[in-house]
Amino acid sequence: MNKRLLVGFCVALLLAVTLPAAASTFIAMDQNELMVSSKAVVEGKVLQTRSFWNEDRTAIITEAQVQVTDLVAGDAPGVVTVRTFGGEVGNYRLEAHGFSNFAAGESVLLYLQDDDNAFRVTGYRQGHYRLRAGAKGTIAVPTLEEGVRLFTKDGKVAPRPETMQLETLKDTIRERRGLIELRGRQVR
Repeated sequence: MNKRLLVGFCVALLLAVTLPAAASTFIAMDQNELMVSSKAVVEGKVLQTRSFWNEDRTAIITEAQVQVTDLVAGDAPGVVTVRTFGGEVGNYRLEAHGFSNFAAGESVLLYLQDDDNAFRVTGYRQGHYRLRAGAKGTIAVPTLEEGVRLFTKDGKVAPRPETMQLETLKDTIRERRGLIELRGRQVR
């Protein structure tokens, strides 16, 4: 192997080892798009999670049982099953970047879509907030990973969702849901 080819190979190998893996990229959804695409928005507490193989044994799926403490908008039962990719079964672990993950006992606010006898989070993690105690009450913290990039439909970088007071977020959701329903009645 000539010296130039060996140096090039070593540089490529070094870059491959030291550069971070490519980030996940998604089309950004604003509050209106999240609302229009969701059957319900709920505040709740994760009761339990269960991970299992899909029928083909090609992916691990996790289901979280979430006790609804406040139906913010739409229609959902008192306990919802939220299904997502990723999880751990035996010695196998699947990390599905961009997809929600849940832990028993955590409090969440979720935008939900129907998903074959369960729900899934709307807009991947864009529709998933973890709830934390803050100095002025409960805050809603977006769950998008640091490496996730959001772009508008015309290819521009979109702003990331921001942490905000839970009550402010719920008021915004209810207001927008009302406007969307009003526009729907006017169109008919």
